[in-house]
Amino acid sequence: MVRMGAYCQRDRLEPLDARARWLLKDRAAVLSSRRPATLSHDSAARLLQIDTLDPPSAASHLTLYGPRGTRTNSGVTRHRDLQPLCIERVDDLISTSYARTAIDIARWHGYRHGLVAIDSARWLGVPKADFAAELDRMRHHPYIARAHAALADSDNGAESVLETLGRELVASLGIGEVQTQFAIRLTGDRVVWCDIRVGCHLFECEGMAKLIPFDRGGVASQTPEAVVWKQQARRTEICSEGFGMSRIVWADCFGSGRDRARDRLHKEYAVTEARFGRTPAAHLLEFAEAHPRRSTSRLWTPDVRRGA
Repeated sequence: MVRMGAYCQRDRLEPLDARARWLLKDRAAVLSSRRPATLSHDSAARLLQIDTLDPPSAASHLTLYGPRGTRTNSGVTRHRDLQPLCIERVDDLISTSYARTAIDIARWHGYRHGLVAIDSARWLGVPKADFAAELDRMRHHPYIARAHAALADSDNGAESVLETLGRELVASLGIGEVQTQFAIRLTGDRVVWCDIRVGCHLFECEGMAKLIPFDRGGVASQTPEAVVWKQQARRTEICSEGFGMSRIVWADCFGSGRDRARDRLHKEYAVTEARFGRTPAAHLLEFAEAHPRRSTSRLWTPDVRRGA
């Protein structure tokens, strides 16, 4: 039983990962709803593949037409809204739009959750104007200030949750303007993009997934030893161009680990500044400006230039 009145064969359920199992629960919530309902919040993020932080309490989320209000019962949180919803259709399921979903997550879970969701949606190709339009329509919704703050601090260069958290951590140091996806040309005209740059110092966000093979839920196509060896060689080449570099891992972004990481990053940045100064060489900045990293957007957007 997936949810009361909704069933799935065990042999189909067992191979599924946590996200796919939750999508079954979300689908069951829609099927069991007595009124027309749209997947929203965490459920919409799962369907649209928007990256999120784990919520404080997991649930399926539905938005229905009606006077604003929220009620949670039996693992389903039902939100009501009188405004028409911008929606997305994925196969046979309907959800709130990418922008609305990320904004709702910011309102419901708070600034940091919203920052991660908005970053992810922007990386997928959602223009910033879409978020601004939704915020204008929702200006009287509860906790909308959280979404405004998250959008203001968002960036379209965060490829993962860790890169968002890492950028937030670096910004908290107050050492200068933070740039994402900084391009550097290495030997053999190979171009690499570094996660975060401030001055002559680079910050690379390194998650465990890079060491775990595909069949175990990671992204590695080689052995962990080969991955680490390539990372070390890459770091050596990058730093030879006149940069210092720091590593940021998941534990650096939370609790006491965050405080220790801030102290370490401050010291490492100071060493780089003393060695290379505050500004990279002009040719390095010009190359990076000429080689922005573009995400592979899977979203369809109208070509307004063609109609002009």
